[in-house]
Amino acid sequence: MTRSLFTATSALFLASTLGVADVYAFGVPKVPGLGGGGGGTNAITTKAKTKAAKTILKDVGKIAFRGGKIVASKQKWACDKLSKAQKIVLAINATDLIEQVSDLRETLYCGITDPIPAELLAPEEIKGDETENFAS
Repeated sequence: MTRSLFTATSALFLASTLGVADVYAFGVPKVPGLGGGGGGTNAITTKAKTKAAKTILKDVGKIAFRGGKIVASKQKWACDKLSKAQKIVLAINATDLIEQVSDLRETLYCGITDPIPAELLAPEEIKGDETENFAS
């Protein structure tokens, strides 16, 4: 106890004598530029969640649509991703993103049991079996 009190007092005396820095409690010198307060973590976390939701929207837009039409084989994947995005945007209460996610879920027929109309479906690319030998 005496030793730590002596150390704190010595640091306080040294800092005040040299006039180098302001001193916090217990003799810890304040270094310019390294101070800070709380609340920064919340801003970073919200920004990260918003970025994650926007990334999901962008990925779904690129993968689930071809030529403005829905790719049927990617529809379930896209709906699962949008479900995750919806949870994120509801948690951070981002009203603009909530609307975008809802609109995209509706466009992809997520959660709707009716079949997707054929005119909204993009033609699927059929990949041939490269090992087959066709007679020519």
